[in-house]
Amino acid sequence: MLKTIFAIIVSLSGWGKVLYDYLSSKPKIKGQVFQVMRGQMSFSTISEEKMTTFITYAYLVNRRKNSIHILDYELEIKIKNVWQKLKRVYGIHRIQDPHFLDPSGKEIQIQNFQENLIYRKAKPVEYGTPLHGWVVFAGNSDLHNADISEFKLTCIDAFQGRHRIKTKSNQLANLALLQDLADIQIPETARTNSP
Repeated sequence: MLKTIFAIIVSLSGWGKVLYDYLSSKPKIKGQVFQVMRGQMSFSTISEEKMTTFITYAYLVNRRKNSIHILDYELEIKIKNVWQKLKRVYGIHRIQDPHFLDPSGKEIQIQNFQENLIYRKAKPVEYGTPLHGWVVFAGNSDLHNADISEFKLTCIDAFQGRHRIKTKSNQLANLALLQDLADIQIPETARTNSP
């Protein structure tokens, strides 16, 4: 009887290791929606009407000891407990000198915007090495002043795996910290009003 129990434990531990190795080899992307700046623009490829832009700075890490390439991104926003999916803005890197204004009309200067688009960096998300940068989304014009409680960023990897990252609005990083990471100069009035 004791030999049987011992044999079962040994065989299960072998399968347990196989299962553990399989699960631990799968990428596990974590991170946060670091900051989201809202503005308004027109995108002829999406709509003829003016839309609200969500200029999103994502910060991603892989908790597993492997790497994975991200092919696409999706963003959803939560308003009054209802999730709304935004449209991804493709081709934003073709805009040579984008200008963004804070609510008072002062310019927010984003240096090297095209090079800092997260999907243009062509780097994988690796263990111990963060991948961060801009990705732009758009929604209806009435979302410009909407009270958003949460953001959900979905990263779609090369194998069509979906990695979801939720960040509440009160968890967005301070704009002064964003300046240090993202080659951006934000007017003092906007920085003092950030979380």
